[in-house]
Amino acid sequence: MPDTLTTLLERHKPGFALEQAFYTSPEVFQQDLDRVFFRSWLYAGHVSQIPEPGAFILFEMAGESVIVVRGAEGNINALINVCRHRGSRVCAQAQGTARSFVCPYHGWTYDLEGNLRATRHMPEDFDKTSHGLKRMHATVVHGFILVNFAEDPVSLSGLKSDLDECLEPYGLDRAKIAHYQRYPIKANWKLMVENFIECYHCATAHREYSKSHSRQAPEAKAAELRAAMMARAETVGLSRKSIDRFGSRAESGEQYFYDRYPLYPGYKTGSEDGKPVAPLMGKIKDYDGGAADFQVGPVCYFLAYPDYTVVYRFTPQGVQQTDCDIFWLVSEKAKEGRDYDLERLTWLWRVTTEADKAIVDRNQQGVNSRYYQPGPYSQMERFVTQYSEWYLNRLRG
Repeated sequence: MPDTLTTLLERHKPGFALEQAFYTSPEVFQQDLDRVFFRSWLYAGHVSQIPEPGAFILFEMAGESVIVVRGAEGNINALINVCRHRGSRVCAQAQGTARSFVCPYHGWTYDLEGNLRATRHMPEDFDKTSHGLKRMHATVVHGFILVNFAEDPVSLSGLKSDLDECLEPYGLDRAKIAHYQRYPIKANWKLMVENFIECYHCATAHREYSKSHSRQAPEAKAAELRAAMMARAETVGLSRKSIDRFGSRAESGEQYFYDRYPLYPGYKTGSEDGKPVAPLMGKIKDYDGGAADFQVGPVCYFLAYPDYTVVYRFTPQGVQQTDCDIFWLVSEKAKEGRDYDLERLTWLWRVTTEADKAIVDRNQQGVNSRYYQPGPYSQMERFVTQYSEWYLNRLRG
């Protein structure tokens, strides 16, 4: 008989990787959805994707589909893509522009706010007001659209006030998506996240990244580089602030993190040769020799350089199927071919993600083995340890 979730949680050994069932069990995966994803703020897209009323994108996760649409008054709505008649998907296009949403099955028609406006062959006393599309909570943080399935989601007031100083210089609310790419990963979502937040594997698997980013530098050298970066930060218009509201340090259930770290000398940004690949973003005046990491919620990560920002979103689609979506953002005034070359702009995080895809696919294959046994985390996997404990606490709650 398979172990129960309670047994798995009680048996977990702190400081060690998770047991096999956490990566293979359909029952655990359902708990992941119910207790983590359907209670968390999730990145659905960027405001530049829906610039005018009627513009929409779909956000899809584990069988659920959400229409994220710009309303008639410029507001952003998140509408569950399920017709209130007999449950058909109302919208099939991944993105587009519409004056209304018409269910292709029986023609029920909804406006941009999700209100039911027209039906055919229904009784005269039929109440349209009680049959609108169901809504999710939606908000915007510096241009990033976040949605939440929960009826009463945690407040983002602390996140917004804390991150304002850090993110405002980048002008992310006015940025645009230069490129988008999806990598389907044949692995459980936790393996993808765990791989992303540790750099224990960087020296062996990501030489392109390691030669420019100082994540594995000796402690004394790292401190020296960080001090030099921080000394330049304010002069170029970037914040020196560091924020950690994750796991035990989270307040009111909010999950977010921000920190800057140095690049090696000779590297101004995350590129093959260290040279800029796009115009400076927002109000940033120059390069300080650093990069920023920030996280919102459990599965959305941002890497910001002075000239571009990369967004990583990990979306579970099945027990061992995860979409890794990457968005490259540049200044709203930048033009491809004139201000940036797409190959140079995307190079670093394409080669890094392609390597990670292979790594994580193999990791899942090994975890599926009858011989898999959780091993101890290294000192360089501190964030994985913290993340695992946070995750297990969410399942306990």
